[in-house]
Amino acid sequence: MVNETEKRAGEALLDRQIQTFYQVNQFVSSIRNMDELLGLIMRESEAAVNADSSCIALFDPEDGLLHIEFANGEAGGDVRSLTLEIGQGVLGSVAASRKTLRIDDVALEPRFDSSVDKATGFVTSSLLATPIQCQGRLVRVLEVVNKRGGSRFSENDERLLEIVANQAAIVVENSRLLAETVRSEQLSAVGKMAASIVHDFKGPLSVIRGFAELLANPDITEENRSRFSDMIVEDVDRFLAMSQELLDYSRGAINLNSRPVELTDWLGRFEESFREGPGAGNVVLSTQFGFDGGGEMDPDRVRRVVQNLASNAVDAMPEGGELLLSTGAADGKWWLCVSDNGKGIPVEIRHRVLEPFVTSGEEHGTGLALAIAKEIVEGHGGTLSVESRTEGEVAGQPSGTTFTLEFPLAV
Repeated sequence: MVNETEKRAGEALLDRQIQTFYQVNQFVSSIRNMDELLGLIMRESEAAVNADSSCIALFDPEDGLLHIEFANGEAGGDVRSLTLEIGQGVLGSVAASRKTLRIDDVALEPRFDSSVDKATGFVTSSLLATPIQCQGRLVRVLEVVNKRGGSRFSENDERLLEIVANQAAIVVENSRLLAETVRSEQLSAVGKMAASIVHDFKGPLSVIRGFAELLANPDITEENRSRFSDMIVEDVDRFLAMSQELLDYSRGAINLNSRPVELTDWLGRFEESFREGPGAGNVVLSTQFGFDGGGEMDPDRVRRVVQNLASNAVDAMPEGGELLLSTGAADGKWWLCVSDNGKGIPVEIRHRVLEPFVTSGEEHGTGLALAIAKEIVEGHGGTLSVESRTEGEVAGQPSGTTFTLEFPLAV
């Protein structure tokens, strides 16, 4: 039976993890290039499993070798730029098997190469390594070394490091996709906005990282563990889909996977994600659902439209406010409105706000989210419209913005 001291310690740990979850945007938004990205991944890996040091090895398909590109810790300088064959050492073994490898005592592990320890004086006692894969393709191997306090890495550490590796794969893949976009003549203008586009990915990455930390807490219930795991999977899918939408938009084609959807359940999932996710601050989410029937749509694509609109609404209310979701139906159509009581869209850009590269002054806005949203809604045979007022624009009327998504009712 857990005593009061252990219970308080568990609650304190959970509280610390939740606080980290809500502060993670500061870390993610600082990413500007691949070096910083991989450095962040290693730091978060060490923190997640309480390790002394870490390294990342890049797999080069051209020469078939692993190249250690980054390393932290006492022997980091000596480890960097080492090259390994597939199957050589622990990193090579993980690359060959594509499976996580945990070693409690390296002295008993024949695959461990002790030459670096001998050369540097660093003492490796235990380690944990996992592959980083994109769509079944090996891109890197992540390794953490020596659990702090002299203890051994656990099965929970394995699972958490695998979650971090999956997160890393998504971010690295998106960075690669963005690099391709920059090189494309079709979207040369987007190349100038690459840093801003990466910033737009911080939302799902924040959720993934936060729930990964919560999963490591042994005091959470199995119900919450399952729920957090499901949310991680959802945001992984969302992250990849965001990249695909950018590529689809650059090619002038938005592919939809429409199917019947029960709106009550679908909107309920969005509400849960919004309330659990970071970034909402003191924005209150309210709902007025006048239509709870079925709709024919691509639920993932339309959900991302609503998420983008909700994110814009939160940005428009830095001091807090109300975000209202409302639905209705009439004359063979149903609609979903996303309304806020924020500062409103300036009159001079209001008529162009759904066009590409038009922003209302946000520091990191790409000007593509609303244009892509318009393409998605119109791809369903619907319309996306906006009404907005700034402070004092209409006598007696508060400022605010409403986006309306209108779709034909399923036949």
